Amino acid sequence: MKEPFSEFKNLITATERYIQELSKSHGVEHLSGPQGWTVMFLKDNQGKEIFIKDIEKRLDISKSVTSNLIKRMEKNGFISVIPSRKDRRYKQIVLTPLGQEKAGKITVFLTDLKKLLLKDISQEDLSVARKVFKQIKQNLEKKE
Repeated sequence: MKEPFSEFKNLITATERYIQELSKSHGVEHLSGPQGWTVMFLKDNQGKEIFIKDIEKRLDISKSVTSNLIKRMEKNGFISVIPSRKDRRYKQIVLTPLGQEKAGKITVFLTDLKKLLLKDISQEDLSVARKVFKQIKQNLEKKE
């Protein structure tokens, strides 16, 4: 039996390779990382005012990384930064029509990804996997 870390590394490598191929075929190749998660977060929270700090908290990234992410997404045409309706000192982040279009494509991409990754895996096995992932995450948090 292989070392668990070797299996884990192989899983990550194979998953990353498949995600690159699938995202390209769905027209979301640059949106399978933080930009994609941000697009989906904004889509899932339409009608609510979302600010940079909300994205920072949701993605668990620093303020400077979030700021650069927002600038890049605005440059790419996925989002607009507009004054808040409630307090014009705050800047609200909203999806553009292109961002809305990409959100639809990401939804299809994620559905297809889940279909392949979870094919023939029982609910019982998924439950065990969730438990193991949760324990690994807790172990990582304890080290801090």
